Amino acid sequence: MGRGASCILFILASASAYAQEYEGKSIKEVRLEGLERVSEQLVRSQLEVQAGNTFSQLAVSRDIRRLYDTTFFNSIKGDVEMSGDGVVVTYIVEEKRVISEIKIIGNDKIKSRTIRTATTWKEGDTFVEEGYEEERAAVLKLYQSKGMPNAAVDIVVEEVGPSRVRITYMITEGKKAKISSLSFEGNDRLSDRKLKKGMETKRRWWFLGGKYDESKFETDLTKVIDKYGDVGRMEAEITGTEMTYSPSGKSVDIKVSVVEGPEYTVATVEPGNNKVYDDDEIMDITKTKPGEVHNKSQVNTDAETIRKGYESSGYINANVEPQVTLNKEEKTTHVVQQVQEGDLKYVKEINITGNDITRDDVVRREIFLNPGERFDGGLLEASHRRLESTEYYDAIRFSTQDIPEDPRHSDLLVDVDEGKTGFFNFGAGYNTDEGFGGYTELKFNNFDIKNWPTFQGGGQQLRLKLALGQRRDEYTLSFSDPEIFGYPLLFGFDIFNESYDYEGGGTDYSEETSGARVRFGKVLSPYNTARASLGYSSVNYSDLKYGRFSPYDEYIGGDTTISTIWGFNRSTVDSNRDPSTGARHDFQIEWAFGGDNEFWKFDHDSTWFFSLDEQKKLVFSVRSRQGIGSAMGGSEHIPLANRYFAGGSTTIRGFDARDVGPKEPELFGLFGDDVAVGGELRLLNTLELKYKASKFFRTYLFMDSGGVWLEPSDFDPGDMKYSVGLGLGFDVPFMGPIRLDYGVPLNPDDDQGSGKFHLQGGFRF
Repeated sequence: MGRGASCILFILASASAYAQEYEGKSIKEVRLEGLERVSEQLVRSQLEVQAGNTFSQLAVSRDIRRLYDTTFFNSIKGDVEMSGDGVVVTYIVEEKRVISEIKIIGNDKIKSRTIRTATTWKEGDTFVEEGYEEERAAVLKLYQSKGMPNAAVDIVVEEVGPSRVRITYMITEGKKAKISSLSFEGNDRLSDRKLKKGMETKRRWWFLGGKYDESKFETDLTKVIDKYGDVGRMEAEITGTEMTYSPSGKSVDIKVSVVEGPEYTVATVEPGNNKVYDDDEIMDITKTKPGEVHNKSQVNTDAETIRKGYESSGYINANVEPQVTLNKEEKTTHVVQQVQEGDLKYVKEINITGNDITRDDVVRREIFLNPGERFDGGLLEASHRRLESTEYYDAIRFSTQDIPEDPRHSDLLVDVDEGKTGFFNFGAGYNTDEGFGGYTELKFNNFDIKNWPTFQGGGQQLRLKLALGQRRDEYTLSFSDPEIFGYPLLFGFDIFNESYDYEGGGTDYSEETSGARVRFGKVLSPYNTARASLGYSSVNYSDLKYGRFSPYDEYIGGDTTISTIWGFNRSTVDSNRDPSTGARHDFQIEWAFGGDNEFWKFDHDSTWFFSLDEQKKLVFSVRSRQGIGSAMGGSEHIPLANRYFAGGSTTIRGFDARDVGPKEPELFGLFGDDVAVGGELRLLNTLELKYKASKFFRTYLFMDSGGVWLEPSDFDPGDMKYSVGLGLGFDVPFMGPIRLDYGVPLNPDDDQGSGKFHLQGGFRF
């Protein structure tokens, strides 16, 4: 029974005590007691009892009812007393307290607005003390749902004014419980393993991982429903999630209940609202076909394929939305790819912003569209990749802007965030084949030789490097200008001096090479480039055991070589730094025609990348490399510095550097250890499976194979060497990439060991 009703009963019950004494007396005064926040004028406007009236107990009862209906009071009491020949009526009230402020403190892992949505007390509402435990329980339940069962909540209520209170939720969050297990209930069509694949919510593995994140978990549940949509279960749903905490609250078992629903097949597939392209043209590029089990992801992929087709044809505002209708009786779907074609657009202007340092023309030359040309989505994607490959920019954004007075044209907007393009690096590194080494490097990626004194913004590259190591020393000066004298032709030059001490794997001598080369290049299309160079090199050898009796002496050749190289490259990869799809192909012919050596070489290097999942975390690649050459003119062999070798970190892992291929005894060709002399034919193949565990961490599974033959006529497939192995890759910010591989030879010779680590990496300071 409420307080107002109790007060009214009190008035009625006590009426007999004073009815005979006060009834009919004149009311001299009506008093109000207990008002703090509610105005007196508002209360008096509700009263029937007024000074000068005749007292009536029923009128007092009616006043109490009306005052209680205003909802401003917890209790109301009427009191009557004699004053001379009249009576004084006093209404004694207790006002309800109002919540003037709510504070939440101690919450770091859950936002305050999220906590407020879980509670019922709101600022401006009436404070009800009975709700204290309910509010506290609601906050605790919220923390438990977020994987923090160890949270504690205390609620403090403070008087801050007349009938006003401030409520403070004091929270001690505690540590999150780690996920001990994640399982599903009700799933027959898809196993737990398949449902958990791709989920970010994962169970704890030893002391690693297992943190619960509510937002990620909700996203994961959406992924589960999508996976069922990919196998035709269009009515699948999550019916509940159950979290069972350990007694200590340190771990939690999560069980997800699903209802899979029936399997749906595709009855019809058709485009809608398409005018530019016929139905058959659109359906030819889609993969969803009638009679197949409905695949939600493929239907969405088809929509994107259609949109890109329109975009590549100049309809840059085209949009495609798949509409799926379920026939629940027949358990079939009807798919309509609804097309909004928009207008055919041509480029009006190309406006570039954000390039405070880089000249406009440096940006424009990487864009494959020009004003007046029809928009092409494929060329825009290629342009974006080209701009990324320059490494001048931290971010690149393409957008279009319609021109109201000219509906056939739109402006192309290119906005860039310029990055750091000048570097002074020094560091150290270790390579299994080369040992320890240190380097210092001055590098300008966006150099402008004419822009004194900043020398920035011209898109040229200047690099000076000094490297001193355990086995390799290097001095290099390089310059490149992708557009020389205003023509779209790359020009560059290199001046270099390198020395290398070859050790191990059947090799033991020192080689010093100095020289220079001039380079030219031409972009032929968004995917194809050509190059040419003319170079001079001089090679000196030292530390040759047994001098002229060394097996190397036959292959050293002359000191100097003048050669030209012609090459062609084609790349369709989605990322130059970390590709997931596409392919790279490189072809190169070298012709040495001057100096002391004459020879030719042809090299081919192709890599294909295949993404095995939608997130592109699992990538399979196939790489194939071939090289063949022969001496010409007065030369008997390709010189030692230009011969092919195999084995080591970059060719066949698991074998020492240069340990695969032809070898000869080191003394008179008859006695001593066998040393690698290289060959004129090399074949290399690599299969690799890469898993992108995170932005900075990769794991690898690989298989290498290959061989080297003294001459092409010596080729024998039985000489091929094979290895398998595992690898770890780290891309640490400001430190550079590090890769550790362990390769195991499958068919080693007696002296080639049973396995080998290969480490490549360095640190920038």
